[in-house]
Amino acid sequence: MIVYTVQHIEAYKQMRELGYLEGSEKYLWKEFKEPYNWMKKQMEKRISNYIVGKSYPIWVWRRRVNRNERSLLSPGTRGVILTLEIQDNQIVWSDFDSWHFVLNNCPITDSEAEWDDYLKDESSFPVIDSWEKIFNFDYFRNADKEWNGHFDEEWIQRVTPRITMEQVKKVTRFIAK
Repeated sequence: MIVYTVQHIEAYKQMRELGYLEGSEKYLWKEFKEPYNWMKKQMEKRISNYIVGKSYPIWVWRRRVNRNERSLLSPGTRGVILTLEIQDNQIVWSDFDSWHFVLNNCPITDSEAEWDDYLKDESSFPVIDSWEKIFNFDYFRNADKEWNGHFDEEWIQRVTPRITMEQVKKVTRFIAK
């Protein structure tokens, strides 16, 4: 499968030296360490031969990334958009919008009534179990649009534990706007 990732130029240089790039805790906001650890466990469940260890997710996209988009990296930062070919069984797919529930330690609920139930008794609500929905695109396709909003398949994100130079098909350098 052809996918795209945005990386700092320094990460790309390191990748060229080592022959691969893995996600690193060093670049993780401390507030996101637990959600990223949860995603690492999901990668272990869903990617054969992945063992939870030091490697954090690398985010990739099926949609072609435009180097003129805002917010790819901090303004003025030198980066690269890598076009990669990665086997589908080495990628975990999830809904971009719903990933933010995981980042914010909130449940994904089916209705306002269910959200109210959560607010009444947060400690016993199965928050972490609800996060499994980020992998279920049929759930979002059929969900109540008034409550869950519009599901845009262009914004399905993917994670992989490692990318290699052999997977790189094209490198597009840019300076973030």
